[in-house]
Amino acid sequence: MQVRQPFTYYAVLWALFLIPLVSYKTYIGPLPLSAEVVMIPLITLAALVDYRQRRIQLNDFPLKPIALAFAAFLIIAIVSLVKAVSLAPAIMELARYLSYVVLFFIVVKVQFTREQYVRFAQSFGLSALLVGVYGVIQYIFGISLNTAGLYALKEAKGRVDSTLVNPNYYASFLNLVIPALLLFAVVYWRDKKAQLLMFAVYAIYVMNLVLTYTRAAWVAMLGGFALVILLMPKTFVKNAIRPHILISFVVLLTIVYFMPDVQSRTYSAVYAMEKIISRHLPSGLADHFAGDNGDENGGLLDEEPDDEEAAQDEATTNRAVVSRVTLWKTGWVMMKENPVIGVGIGNYLVRYKEYVTKYPELYIGHDQYSVHNSYLKVGAETGFLGLFAFVAIYVVYYVYLLRLYLASSNRLSKLIIVALIAGSATFMVQNLSNNLIFIPQLNTIFWLVSGLAMAFVHQAVARSSNTQA
Repeated sequence: MQVRQPFTYYAVLWALFLIPLVSYKTYIGPLPLSAEVVMIPLITLAALVDYRQRRIQLNDFPLKPIALAFAAFLIIAIVSLVKAVSLAPAIMELARYLSYVVLFFIVVKVQFTREQYVRFAQSFGLSALLVGVYGVIQYIFGISLNTAGLYALKEAKGRVDSTLVNPNYYASFLNLVIPALLLFAVVYWRDKKAQLLMFAVYAIYVMNLVLTYTRAAWVAMLGGFALVILLMPKTFVKNAIRPHILISFVVLLTIVYFMPDVQSRTYSAVYAMEKIISRHLPSGLADHFAGDNGDENGGLLDEEPDDEEAAQDEATTNRAVVSRVTLWKTGWVMMKENPVIGVGIGNYLVRYKEYVTKYPELYIGHDQYSVHNSYLKVGAETGFLGLFAFVAIYVVYYVYLLRLYLASSNRLSKLIIVALIAGSATFMVQNLSNNLIFIPQLNTIFWLVSGLAMAFVHQAVARSSNTQA
């Protein structure tokens, strides 16, 4: 008689499919109800039942380092409650944090079979494909396009967010997945048809990323691409210069170049980076970037605008930069005035009005506004101690990834770890300009996929070591 699959397997399988795809969210009183809110407790319950009935086994993945990092931040966050003006958002923030920790522990420690991991990849892959295809359809037919920031776009009909609610969130999801699609298209598959098919999916994701018109995400994608090449230089380049892959890249770049507002948005992205950098550089270097160095050629982008439209683009970008930097300053001031344990976890928005009233130069026309930087949010809410502990979680995370990268001997394991390093790096970078770590749908995907990928490679490395022994 065939033994049934454990409940944990089915719960994870459905979570991988539903969480990226289902954006519906409602409230039952003060409690949110969404795909991740339902699936994480289901996975937890399934794992408890399966473990008690001995339907699952645990692997030997070393949890202690990251468990200590998680615990350190949890303790500091709990202590920060003494400074919290409002306990409701604080408790909700703590509950979400604990749910991510529990989810990661389960998926990284349960010993799934290779066949089950393949099914997980297929489930998430199908969901990701549907999300990407819907993103393209959304733009073509103008279905619920996001119009925030549309004043800065002249040709685009709107910004795509697919099933991730917000274009910035969607861009981060795309960047998390794009390195894996790129590596499977260029490195993993040997068959030309399979490569071209996977490259087509990669192209869909790149076009979706463009249609989010999130400039930070565009820059992060290029950084992720560079990281892939850096980590697999010979293997990637050798496969990328094959004629059909080179032609595919050329076709994709041509399509992207002529997509609506790409050229002007790219210019504004570079201009925005110049302005942000020049504000934080020593005066001499700042003058060079700004064009005040006495050279007749001016700074890097200090050419006279060709027309009035270009001048308006620069003015719009400059206002956006000033607004974003002001938000960051608000977070910094809040952290600086509450350096030990912050204003209380989950209480940044609660205290925002108080600070912009106290410092009128920080007011940008809203009584509540996100800091648009996950690290400043953590620092403002839990102080420098909390920020240090929070960053330590991701330091440990990358130590795990680097160890697995160095230990991996087979092509698939190496590819998965490189894709996870590059994809997660884009996620970390984009958190400098958004609060993505605090978006439940997105962060659940991050820890769910990370845990499964790390466990798969860890078990592959262990099998390889046992075979060699």
